[in-house]
Amino acid sequence: MLIMRRIIPALAACALSAPALAVFTGIDLREDKGQIPPVELAQIDPLGLGVRVINLYATFDGPGDPDSMTNNRVISVANTDSPPRSWGINKTSARHGEAYFYQDSFGTDRAPAAALVPLFPTVAWDTFVGFSDKTLSAGKDDLMFVDPDFGFVDRDGDGLEDAIVPGWYHLITPPSPRAEAVFNPETGTYDVFLAQLTIIGLDGGADLGQPLFGGPLLEGRTYHWASEVLSGPLTVFTQLPGGGVRAFYFEFAVPAPATSLTILPLFLTLSRRKRIPS
Repeated sequence: MLIMRRIIPALAACALSAPALAVFTGIDLREDKGQIPPVELAQIDPLGLGVRVINLYATFDGPGDPDSMTNNRVISVANTDSPPRSWGINKTSARHGEAYFYQDSFGTDRAPAAALVPLFPTVAWDTFVGFSDKTLSAGKDDLMFVDPDFGFVDRDGDGLEDAIVPGWYHLITPPSPRAEAVFNPETGTYDVFLAQLTIIGLDGGADLGQPLFGGPLLEGRTYHWASEVLSGPLTVFTQLPGGGVRAFYFEFAVPAPATSLTILPLFLTLSRRKRIPS
């Protein structure tokens, strides 16, 4: 497809003398707590339903190399289904059946401009997708694009957006460090920021979840993540040494009882391969 035709020649052209890729180690959900000032909280949540700010990261075991285009870079976040299925708030639990994504009136589907935050503080807590940065500096092109099917959608028909149809990607020509992993001293991991999900009405005790098994990630398999918060499929496309793209498939599902966790690795399934969406 179009995006694949753009990406693969660029990868092949810069394969010579490239440093080795750091290993993609998975995805992680982390929550920002206590960072919303009271005034902004009142503006976002006038009914007192509660706000939770959850961030999605791709993780690697080493840093990116800004001088090379072949390094630990996230190229695209997408969906493996046709038509694409949405990925968003898990509504199967009555504890947060009315939860929805906060969408700031000054925000878009991407990171807000840094200059907007002092003027409109709530825009910093918007729900958006991206690569690396949570705000964009003046004159900084994030080289991020979305697929035609991308969008924040109302999955359960209650008039509020509670899901995302995935499909955002990073144009890697010319090279940009924005999709490369950087060290996070708080977690000790090398991260690429992928999305900020600000959810209103989510039960305070809802568990973000965790992967159901360990071990190395292999191309073409579906990896399950037990979460009370999110549900649906997500695919992360990363770069390979010397050019090429690898796809990792993740399925968010309701946590199973503890006694069942030991058998869940048996349910790994091979997923059909999909090119980066155009």
